[in-house]
Amino acid sequence: MTIIESITCAQTAAIHESYVFPGDMNNNQIQFGGRTLAILDANAGLAAVKFLPGNLSFVTAGYDHTQFLAPITPGDLSKCTSYVTGANQKAVEVFSKFETYQKRTKKIEPAFISFCTLIITNPLEEIHFPKLIPESDEENYLVAHYQERLLKRQAELRENKTIVAHLSSK
Repeated sequence: MTIIESITCAQTAAIHESYVFPGDMNNNQIQFGGRTLAILDANAGLAAVKFLPGNLSFVTAGYDHTQFLAPITPGDLSKCTSYVTGANQKAVEVFSKFETYQKRTKKIEPAFISFCTLIITNPLEEIHFPKLIPESDEENYLVAHYQERLLKRQAELRENKTIVAHLSSK
């Protein structure tokens, strides 16, 4: 097995571009959130594949910092860019952002952001994650704040266990 010692965020990038079609719309004529999340989930998985050793399998564990910033409307071009922003033990964090390109004005605007946590499902052995190298201002910021998001995510997981313990099964 080849071990990659380091990788740039850009080398993990997965990009999905498409027109926004009428079948993707909700009743308010903006892209249905479920369609956005389906693209996000697939794209985040592709970014993780580029980062992880090839013998590892993973599943989506959760999303956080998920924000719809602006509507994605019919006729827009939609671009989802996803790349790895951190890894710890058996989890990988992938940042995704959607941007819209408006054909008439040639304007590009942010529409949606989210962090996706993917969990490795292989029996836990020592996993050799490559050193992640950010290059752009955006990448540097997101990678530098990974540990803060990780601690917050771990606290939320503990809180979720308490919530789940109080759920009824009616």
